[in-house]
Amino acid sequence: MQNFMLTLLICSVTMSVSGMLYMAVTPFLAQRYSPKVQYYAWLIIVIGFLIPFRPRFKNPFVKIISTDAAMPVIQLGSGTHFTTLAAPPAAVSPAMPVTWWQAAAVVWVMGMAAFLIYQIIRHCRFLKMTKRWSDPVMDADVLNLFENIRKEAGISEKISLYQCECAGTPMLTGLIHPRILLPHIQFAPDELRFILCHELVHYKRKDLWYKSLLLLAASVHWFNPLMYLITKAVNMQCEISCDSEVVNRTDADTRLHYSETIIGVVRYQSNLKTALATNFYGGKKGMKKRIFSIMDARNKKAGLSVLCGILLLTFAGGFAVSAKEGAEFASVNTREDFFFDYGFEPSPDIYAKYFSNGISISEDGKKLFYKDQNVKLFVDETADGQAFYYDEYGTVNLSAAYNSSGEFTGLDVLSEEDARKIRTEFFADDAAKEKNSGKVGDDMKEEADTAGNKFDSYAPWGITMNADKTIVYFNGQRVRLFVDKNETNDFYYAAWIDEEGSVDLSAVRDSSGQIKNIVTLSGEAAQSYRNDMEASGRLSEEKLNALEDEVTQRVTDKINKLYPEN
Repeated sequence: MQNFMLTLLICSVTMSVSGMLYMAVTPFLAQRYSPKVQYYAWLIIVIGFLIPFRPRFKNPFVKIISTDAAMPVIQLGSGTHFTTLAAPPAAVSPAMPVTWWQAAAVVWVMGMAAFLIYQIIRHCRFLKMTKRWSDPVMDADVLNLFENIRKEAGISEKISLYQCECAGTPMLTGLIHPRILLPHIQFAPDELRFILCHELVHYKRKDLWYKSLLLLAASVHWFNPLMYLITKAVNMQCEISCDSEVVNRTDADTRLHYSETIIGVVRYQSNLKTALATNFYGGKKGMKKRIFSIMDARNKKAGLSVLCGILLLTFAGGFAVSAKEGAEFASVNTREDFFFDYGFEPSPDIYAKYFSNGISISEDGKKLFYKDQNVKLFVDETADGQAFYYDEYGTVNLSAAYNSSGEFTGLDVLSEEDARKIRTEFFADDAAKEKNSGKVGDDMKEEADTAGNKFDSYAPWGITMNADKTIVYFNGQRVRLFVDKNETNDFYYAAWIDEEGSVDLSAVRDSSGQIKNIVTLSGEAAQSYRNDMEASGRLSEEKLNALEDEVTQRVTDKINKLYPEN
């Protein structure tokens, strides 16, 4: 839900900026390009509002990073490595409280529903009133004129023509059963021709469907005040482009007469309006702009470049903004894919029965906790659902306990040896398949290459690696210990241990997280880092061997598939 809401907000902001920029340059474009192409350029922006998802690119100009910390890599001198977690997400209560993003999503859905309901009620009221107070046009001269104009326009579909007492201005309505409503005004034949031509242009261009898309976009982005300005601009451009079609290839006198016809309906406006109908008048504020456009008889360019420019501007959001979940290390995606392949994502439907025994699920729904400890293994062999969870970076192993009658009695803490037996049995089939594939050596080498690339960022400070990515050097000296640790959040960006090395090093970062320098560690400080990593269990040989036996082959296979060039 967080991803969707974030994407929606990004779309709303980027498309609003695009709309405002296009609105700002419209007066300049109007001098050179036809009103029609300016109108359809707005259609690209409207579709951009309706399709919030954009292509994502690896190197956007601006990155919006989620609050989930990245999982860095710890590399051993032997060439094996594995990822570590940053500070684990805080566990949530068994009641699984609603997050801010979920609350925002609820408000958004309710607002969109309210907007659409209001528009639907308004449109239904409009249809009811016009149906009640409308009569078919029976005047033979008017009908003959209408039929002649319809044939000249190349329209074969049937369109009804009505006179409506509550319609203050001529308008086209009806997506499926179109009809033109004329006010009870005695128009001159030439004025009536202008009016009917205008409404038939709307019909021929499917402007009511265009307005439907605009209405839908406004409902999706109801929270964005700029959306209402864009809606007004699109409706105004719709009328201007329609005027242009009516007076195309006419002389100045005809254009002046058409302008007078538009001005003549000003005094007949009514409050009965709907978003799904055309409006021949369109409002006093737009009158001056429409008249100037009508009287502008200069030849205008088709404007294909304008459409292409707006299309590029719309897609530019994918380049400029990229919402990322987690970090950009390959290890993050690999680990998550690995969990989902086996179904390790803890479902509340399965684990709710254990909440009263101290089990809880993280807010992002991906981690299991037991009394604020990160669960490494959880198994309930008698559960109806798949109550098996594994996180190699957890600290506690658990199993569900039952009495002789088969009644659930609580949770038992397992020893590391018992937990390893369960894991080995669970992963046995996949481990056998991976070992029989004959790819272990190549995969491990590729793992080393992937992790070795991380040390390229330290090259400006004298850190280098040999060709095999198995030895780290610092100004010609073989490195024994290297640590780059975030002292605030207590996690390692990278670490390296090589017992055959001779120098112990640490990266120093400033308050913004940028590397400032590489410093030599004293023996006491180096041992402190070793003790810290050993205490966390990250470099335990026993645990590392168990990890390699159980999951390394599958992880490396995932890396090969996801990042074949690394």
